[in-house]
Amino acid sequence: MFNKLTGTLLITASSFSVVSAVEKIKWIFICFNLIYVVLAVSVFSFSAESVGRLMLSILSMLVAFSYQCRWCFDASRKVLTRFHGFKLGRKSIYSLQQQNVDYSVIKNIELKEVHNTYKVILHVKESQQTQFAEPISISLKVKQHKLPALVQQCRKELMSQGINVVGQFDSVSRKDWPTFSSVPLDQDTVKAFIGIKLFNDPIKLQYPVTLFMLPLPRQYFHQVWASSYISFMAALFILYSSQNIVAATVVALLGVVVSAVRRKLIYDKHYTQGISTPNEIVISENSLVIPRVYFEDKQVRQIEKSAIKSINIEWNWYKAGDGDGTWRQYRRPFVFKVNIDVSHGESTTLAGQTFDSNKFVIALSQLGYSATLTQIPKIAAVWRFYILIPMAIALLGMTGFGLYSLYIRYLI
Repeated sequence: MFNKLTGTLLITASSFSVVSAVEKIKWIFICFNLIYVVLAVSVFSFSAESVGRLMLSILSMLVAFSYQCRWCFDASRKVLTRFHGFKLGRKSIYSLQQQNVDYSVIKNIELKEVHNTYKVILHVKESQQTQFAEPISISLKVKQHKLPALVQQCRKELMSQGINVVGQFDSVSRKDWPTFSSVPLDQDTVKAFIGIKLFNDPIKLQYPVTLFMLPLPRQYFHQVWASSYISFMAALFILYSSQNIVAATVVALLGVVVSAVRRKLIYDKHYTQGISTPNEIVISENSLVIPRVYFEDKQVRQIEKSAIKSINIEWNWYKAGDGDGTWRQYRRPFVFKVNIDVSHGESTTLAGQTFDSNKFVIALSQLGYSATLTQIPKIAAVWRFYILIPMAIALLGMTGFGLYSLYIRYLI
């Protein structure tokens, strides 16, 4: 039967399953599709297009319903099955990941809160640790007031099958991530940093570098923005002399576009210098290859994993403010710098905005690189305020000018 108290435990006569937070998301999708089907049937008109949309929605619900990401403890076979894929009943349709663990190798099951996420963690006996490359865990989505009942039910079912259970999601068995601190990069922190991955994506090994996002060489700064300076002065003159807001806006935007094009040309000339070599970071289990654009001597660096002393990743949330646990899940991390310190060699700093740094952090974790995540009190992507603030000022100015025009025309 389905445990109505928690919605996370699935109990039958011969098995006990723990449903993950990822799987429970499917019910939102199913509900929206069900509402659409009901509305579509109520106003149904027989045509190929309407029938096709209805069948597609029903098929989508069946696919979502078959999706599973759970642990199943089979008491009859004494086997824990870790399943992630699509299944109808007991028949597997497509498996993204499936692993069987015999009860004899299980040391205990730990209930632990890790970075504001409730987790059920499998610990195997020391003699069997070589068979498991990484710790096995499953994340739960449970409301706070239902947590004690879930812990009690979970402990009861597991202990009835002879499995030792430790922890109970309390302050004793809790792993926190303090704000603006440094934490080691591991499986728990990378998932809290990036968020829950819905599918097991392959590790990305190559990261193309966006030259346009590299730091602007100081000697080219005024050359790039000269057209913007001129266009803004011309826009102010037009606005003062004729009060033509549209013309002033067009002139100002034209200068910004010219600056953007000039910036692109300068970057291509400065960083490539006519040499068409791949501008991408390459990571493997044994080494890092850093392209020439990050170095003054324009030489490619290959850094062996064994020679890396430390990797420090400076980051902050893209949206400002600390927020609580609910607000945190709607934010995304922004990497400022990846500082690589090499033993008996030069240190290297990679600007986070120049490549897909979030997936690079995942690759560092999964390939076993020793790294540290350091949250710093710095506003992410501060350049966006240079766009939003002038837009807000322009909007206020246009509103004020419009109200003033109405006052002159109708009230005087």
